[in-house]
Parts: sequence; structure tokens; C-alpha cells
Amino acid sequence: MKTRRTPSERKPRTGISRMVLMAAGFLLLGAAAVSAQLPEPQVHSFPLGGNRAAVWVVSQLHILFAAFILGAPIFIVVSEILGWKGGDWRYERLAKEVTKVTVILYSMTALTGGLFIFVLLATYGQFTIWLVNHFFTVFAIIYPLLFIAETIVLYLYWYTWDALQGPKKMRHIALGVLLNIIGIVTLFVIDGPTSFMNTPVKATAEGLDLRTYIETTATLWDKMNNYSWWPLNIHRTVGNVVFGGFIAGLIAAYMYLASKTDEERAFYDWFGFVGNMIGVGALLLLPFAGYLLAYELCDYDASICPYMMADQLSMFFEMQGAMVGLIFLASNYYIWLSMKRIEGLERVRMSVATMLLMMTVPVVFMLMWTKWPIPDIMSLIAPAAYVAVWLIIAKILPWTVSSQTMVKVAFLMVIIGNAIWMTPHAFVATQALAPDDGSLSLPHGEVSLGVVTVSWDMLALMPAKNAAAFTLVFVTIVNYILYNRALRLGRIVWGKIDFISQFVLVFLAFSAIWTMGLMGAVRELTRKYFHVFNLQYDFTSEAFTPTLAYSSWMITGITVAFYLVVSFAIILTLKTGKEKAHAASPKTVSLIAGTE
Repeated sequence: MKTRRTPSERKPRTGISRMVLMAAGFLLLGAAAVSAQLPEPQVHSFPLGGNRAAVWVVSQLHILFAAFILGAPIFIVVSEILGWKGGDWRYERLAKEVTKVTVILYSMTALTGGLFIFVLLATYGQFTIWLVNHFFTVFAIIYPLLFIAETIVLYLYWYTWDALQGPKKMRHIALGVLLNIIGIVTLFVIDGPTSFMNTPVKATAEGLDLRTYIETTATLWDKMNNYSWWPLNIHRTVGNVVFGGFIAGLIAAYMYLASKTDEERAFYDWFGFVGNMIGVGALLLLPFAGYLLAYELCDYDASICPYMMADQLSMFFEMQGAMVGLIFLASNYYIWLSMKRIEGLERVRMSVATMLLMMTVPVVFMLMWTKWPIPDIMSLIAPAAYVAVWLIIAKILPWTVSSQTMVKVAFLMVIIGNAIWMTPHAFVATQALAPDDGSLSLPHGEVSLGVVTVSWDMLALMPAKNAAAFTLVFVTIVNYILYNRALRLGRIVWGKIDFISQFVLVFLAFSAIWTMGLMGAVRELTRKYFHVFNLQYDFTSEAFTPTLAYSSWMITGITVAFYLVVSFAIILTLKTGKEKAHAASPKTVSLIAGTE
């Protein structure tokens, strides 16, 4: 029979329990006291530039590699389709050689992406964790799955190239189309967090501030579908095609310079022409995509626009104007070098009305867009009507000018357009035209045209900048029309282009990469001293806007590093298999212009 203990018998155990609990409490208090005395985790700083420079270098390299592997497959598949439909072996070989380079650079994209995450966590860990938490589904599920899918499809596309020929060719093309779809979706998905940092979604509910709305109410879709998401998607998609086209031209230039036979030079001459045509063709759309992105940034917060155009980042846009002008000059120079080797070029002429239209576009369009600012409907109707009138006159007037004259005038108009683009406010250095009150406006020399008043300071305003951008695009289009007319009327011998043309292709690729880095820096720096604009402050000592000189050195170093890796990939992948590819291809030195 079990006996019950008296309270006096149970008391010692209770005392022991209390002693144990008290001892444990003292131990916990002691541990807390000791922990309080431990130093804070040491803040590490990368040598030779600091943390922001390290993140800048790694992230920009990752973006450059990603831009190529997303842009190149677009014209790879288009080239494969053209080769399959038209029976032109050159398109098939072009697609295969660019794919070969893409495959090896794909691994560099993954490596720099992983390095970027490690560097970001090591330098800005608290913010990185905050951003990942808000986009957990994107970073932890959607993006990894898309990246894995893209990897699988890319390697399937490459390693089944020879197997899926003949009647199975459509299967291979379908793989290429699927690869592009996955790549574009991947770009759009990762653009969500990127654009969110510039334009976080505004609160839609009354009485909620931005931080409370983001932390408690906003859904993942709300955060993704912010002001600058779609403009950034469009701008990056077009930019990636430009990037891929000029890198294809770089591949062709390297291989042309290394070629030892006329057949190889003929192929890589044509290869470079196609790459330049794709790059320049997409480049014509890029200014308008950039305007759309800038418009949305300014519409989101009015302080962003003057900060970009007239304050800390204004000289970045001056440099952008110089680089874009050089790219258009170089592309038109390449067209001229291509035309010079066309036999019968002297028979190619254009109407004098076309030349006059090209010469009057900067002034007339500036006046029209001053009278009817974009997006007024008349800002589209009036310029279209003006161009249509001149095209009708061109059909009537019998006078023509030679192709050489047209190209010379085109060069002059590119220089004029670029000069207008780069003209700042109060551009007269001596202030000779400035008023006596010392203001920066330049009202002297005004001329009234009835509908609009003309003055020197108009050259610094957006109507003039828009007219200058349109001039660059219009001149390039006219030159390509002239070139295509020369191909139809003359005879071109591939492989006989001026040797300097290959260095023009190298310059175009370098300039496109450099300009891409510059404008990427501008987009990131519009956040000022925020990690996420108006939401997450950057309290580090590096939260300042760097100078153009510092940024230029950074961008140049990154561009050179990327160039070296790409050059190594081209030499490694194409030079080793050059003899085999040459033996498998039909041998052609020259082609009649306009024929396959």
C-alpha cells in the first residue's frame, strides 16, 4: 500500500528545485551579461574601392553576360529559320557559331550570378534579407525554376543541333523558340525586384503610408507591377538584342582578322554585316524605349527628373549623348565602307528631295514639338505629314544626287543631331548672349515665326533633344535604304571590304557595352541615398552620387574585363573547330547583290 508523504517530507525537494531554478536563472543572466559584452560583428570592407564598388563590378559583369545570353538566342533562332526556309547555309552556320559562344558564356552568367549573391550578402546583408523576404516566391521558387529550365533547354538546343536536321528541323526550331520564351520570362521576373527598388508601389489604401502599405498590405503582384516594371522590361529586351547583335559583329571581326582563306573572309564579312544590321536595327528603337523608362521614372516622383537631367547626373547624360552619337557615326561609317566595295555603286542615286528632308528634320521637328509637345496627337500627325509631303515631292522632282553625296550629308546630319543632343542650358561659354540681370536664360536673338518663337535656348529643351534623336534614327534608315538599293543594282564581293571595317565592329561592340554600363549606373543612382527609393535608406558612408570620372573608370574596367572573357570564349570555341566548319561549308567567295 502506497503511503502519502507529509509536507515536511516534501519540503527538501521543493527547496532543491528552487535552488536549481535560481542557479539556472543566474546562469542565464550571466550568459546575457557576457553576450552584452561581446563586440558587434565586424563590418568588412572590400579593398580598392569599398563595398559598393565590389557590388557594382560583380553585378554589372553578371548583367552583361546575362544580356548576351538573353539577346543572342533571339537572332540565333531567326537566323536558323532564315537558313532553313531559304536554303542559305550561311545563316545556319552563323546561328551555330553564335550558339557555341553563348553556351560557354552561359556558365559565366551563372558563376557571376552566384558571386553577386555572396558579395551582396556579405556587404549589405540586412537589406538583402529584407528584399528577399518581400520577393521570396520570386527568388526562392520562380527564378530558380526558370533558370534550371533555361539551362536544360539551352543545352538540349545545342547538343541536338546535328540530330534534329532534315524532317526534324522544326523540332529544333521549336526548342529555340521555347528557349527565347523562357529567357524573356526570366528577364521580366527578375526585373520586378529591380524596378521595385527604383519605384516601389504606392499605397492604394487611404490612410496608409508607403512603409506600412509595403509591409502589411501589398501583394507580390503589387510589388512587381510597379511604375517602371514594364518600361524596364521593354528597354532591357531591346537593349539585349542590340547587345547581342554587336557582340555577333565582334565575333565576326575576330574571325575575319584570323581568317587565312578567301572563303573564310567572305563568310565572316557577311557575318559581320548581319550582326551590325541586327544591332543597328534594334538600336533605332532603343532611344524611344529609354524615353519611356525616363518618363515613367519622372512620373513616379517629380524630383527624379531634374536630378537626372539638370543636377547630379546631368553630365552622365552628356556622356551618353557623346557615346550614342559615336555609335551612330560608326554604324554609318561601316555602311559606307560596305558600299564602297559594291561594283556599280556610281549608278545608285537618290532624289534630292530626300536629302533636303534629311537636312531639315532637326529644325522643323523641333519647332513642331515645341508647338505641340509630346504626347499631343498633333506631335505625331504633323511630323508624319511633313515626311509624307517630301516623299511625294521626291516622286515628282527629276533631280537626284549620288550615293556618295548622300552619305556625306548623312554624316554631317549625324554630327549636327548629336551636337543638339549634347547642348546644355546656357551653352555660350562667355555668356555674351546672357541678359544683364545675370540669369542663365538666353532670350536675346529671339525670332517670332507666328506659331512659335525661336531662340538659342531652345536647343537645350526636350523638343530639340527629341528632334536630334529622331534625326540620328532617320539618317541611319536612309543610309540602309541606300545600301539595299546598291545591293539590288550593283554587285558585291564578300570578303573584299576595307580592313578597317573590322575595327569599326570591335569599336561598336565596346561602345555598346560601355554605354549600357553608363545608363545602368544612371538608373541605379536615381535612387539617391536609398536602397529602395523613399523606403529603405542607405546609411553607409558610400551613400553618395559618384562623379562621372569615377563612374567612367569603373565602367571602363568592367567593360575591359568583360571584353577579355568574351574574346577568350570566341577564340576557345570557334578557332578550335574552324577547320571542321570550313570543310563542311560550301565554298563561295562572291555573291551577286540581292541574291541568296
